[in-house]
Amino acid sequence: MTDTKRASRSPLIIASAIGGLYKFAGVGLAFLVLLVLAKQMTPVEFGIYSIGFSIASAAWSLATVGQPVSVVRFWPTLEEKYDTATANFVLIRGLKIVSIGAALMLAAFGVISLLDLNLGAVSASSSALLWTGLFTVALAYSQFLCFALRAQGLLNWSLVPRDILWRAGVIVIALAAGDLTGVQGIALTGLVLTTVTLAQLIKMLRIQGPNGEKFQTRRPPQEEIAKMQSAQWGLYGVNIARQWLQQAATIVVAIVLGPVAAGAFFAAQRLANLLSLVLVGTNQVSGPMIARDWHAGRKDDLQKLITAVVVFTAATSVLGLIFFGAFGGWMLSQFDPSYRNVYWALIAMACGQLVNSACGPNGNLLNLAGEERSLLKVSVVSGIANIIFTAGGAYFGGVLGAAIGTAMATVLWNLWATLLCARKLGILLVHPSHLRNVRTTLKEVIARKRGRKGKTK
Repeated sequence: MTDTKRASRSPLIIASAIGGLYKFAGVGLAFLVLLVLAKQMTPVEFGIYSIGFSIASAAWSLATVGQPVSVVRFWPTLEEKYDTATANFVLIRGLKIVSIGAALMLAAFGVISLLDLNLGAVSASSSALLWTGLFTVALAYSQFLCFALRAQGLLNWSLVPRDILWRAGVIVIALAAGDLTGVQGIALTGLVLTTVTLAQLIKMLRIQGPNGEKFQTRRPPQEEIAKMQSAQWGLYGVNIARQWLQQAATIVVAIVLGPVAAGAFFAAQRLANLLSLVLVGTNQVSGPMIARDWHAGRKDDLQKLITAVVVFTAATSVLGLIFFGAFGGWMLSQFDPSYRNVYWALIAMACGQLVNSACGPNGNLLNLAGEERSLLKVSVVSGIANIIFTAGGAYFGGVLGAAIGTAMATVLWNLWATLLCARKLGILLVHPSHLRNVRTTLKEVIARKRGRKGKTK
């Protein structure tokens, strides 16, 4: 039995727990990466690093052309409908598209590096832009490969290299290097991520089929390719808008308030994002299951799955918010003692992430069910609102005002997406009957057949 089949036959909660553990370890290491780099830099240099990191984290979506979500949506459905070789067409097609996008993105950063940029309180050196471009490309490939390996059920290879090995490598090298500048920090993270991503690429191309045959691809019928082409632009737009919704706030704060404030805001935002940790871990497993259930017409199974995920993620996020209320100031001070001043900014953004977690896999569900164009509208409007709310909040209320603006945009996105799930798909994120019998619902999800045969025949 292959790793793919074995993983697809694991119960949701067990697999989600494994994914959650990886994500928990990864986020813990991400916290340590930022902590170590903050200790090795002055507040100004850490602010520069946070700006470069945020730009790369937003810009990688431009290079992927919607392929990460596309592979999770189409690989499981083609594998179930046809065979593994036909599904692998999605992987190779996506890899080619991402490679073209990455080349164009790197060229764009090269051109921009020749200009003398000065935006508000921020100026950018050519070396900073070039290393940010390399980091952006590494993130683009890494995101695609994480999703491609996850679609095939290879959770270890999907999460461990990027979430654990990459960050552990940055920590070790940064500690050995001593004092760092912000540009050196961006270069370090980009180079280490490139190394582990190459290992993921080699693994994906060496995966064996269900009968032990080497990696093969077979062109699917033209109508299947047409579906991919039709969906990819909506997925692309959603991905771009969603990433800018998440990452643009730090860039906006840097422009309005400068690098030092941006570094403090960045630290608070990264801590607040911990509240969505369990949701992210659960999405690693539930994504392919959502795609299979929806496209196979198993709506009742899908409703139970969504309810179980929402109950699980909401409960853990409430506990996280309580923890931040008690220890948030101390956690911020580990970056720099002055960061205690943004405690309430942390709480404001944590409240936004609590809503995000409590709304469950709403965006995933819309994307995988073919409603990417509806989600695109939500993401574009919310992304624009994020920039306006954050900039206005920063101008009138400093870091706290910016945090409130960011949280408002996050809440807007989630409530709107949740309403679309109910109206367009008929899926309530928490179904009343399942909520009343939540223990039974969870048991049914756990006891669900340990996977479904990879083919319909």
